[in-house]
Amino acid sequence: MPGKTYPRRLYLPPAGRPRWLPSNPDAWDLLYLSWGRRWFGDSPIPIAMHDGWVYAVVLEGTPTWTTGNKPLKVQTGSVLVIHPDCAYGWTDKPRRSCRILTWLWRSAPALAPLQPAPGGFRSLKPDRATLRKLAALHANCVREVATPDEVAVLSLHCARLELDIALARAENRPPEVDSRYRMKLAMEFLRNNPADRQPVQRLCEYLQLAPAALNVLFHQHTGKSAKSFLLRWRMKLARTKLRDERLPAKQVAFELGYRHANDFSRAFKHFFGVTASVAQRQTKSSSTKARRKMLGE
Repeated sequence: MPGKTYPRRLYLPPAGRPRWLPSNPDAWDLLYLSWGRRWFGDSPIPIAMHDGWVYAVVLEGTPTWTTGNKPLKVQTGSVLVIHPDCAYGWTDKPRRSCRILTWLWRSAPALAPLQPAPGGFRSLKPDRATLRKLAALHANCVREVATPDEVAVLSLHCARLELDIALARAENRPPEVDSRYRMKLAMEFLRNNPADRQPVQRLCEYLQLAPAALNVLFHQHTGKSAKSFLLRWRMKLARTKLRDERLPAKQVAFELGYRHANDFSRAFKHFFGVTASVAQRQTKSSSTKARRKMLGE
């Protein structure tokens, strides 16, 4: 029995839902954009093939993606890269919505590992940072098609390359490797900027992480929140400077970014139970006793 054939057709979303089509398709590599909420249970997309490569990013919801007779529940945060000869459609439960971004490109992905087999698709699960990158790229494409000129065509070409690069990087870099790398960058930043007075804010900016994500990173690697770890790290560094480098408390306060030595002394005492000056005197006393013992005095 011959296999079922499907039309090669682009089914548009219901009236009023955001989407874009070029007025002159032959001049564009980008053939279609759509974004926003969809109610596939109330307005399903019939199974069909397309004249181009589809990238679909599910930002919210769990719609059902059907290829042939095989339904697949697509999880939030999933990305589908779909070959032009792959027949598929969308459904969902009645009144249930999802938020999805879609591109339709004339050309194949620039990187071979992203290209699905003929008639097939690739399902990817990138991290949140990559999803934010994809959303920003899609928003940029929407802005560019509003002024369809040569600059827009060039910008869309760049966006397509960035899209492929972002997905390839996310696919080839395990989350734990990325996490270790970010933590390494965080520690290098702290060592190079011990006097920064707002280390949490600066780390968020440096690593391009939200405060909550920064806390997750530090909990994963240190078992503490970013603020708690940074306080502990700064106080241990202060003790090292007082004990090993034998710097005056005022100089240590300056090197660690405190506006006043008294502020540093209060923080040090709260953490260790003694002031910085007392800790330094205790260290000197211990060193003297150790030297006398070695000399047999």
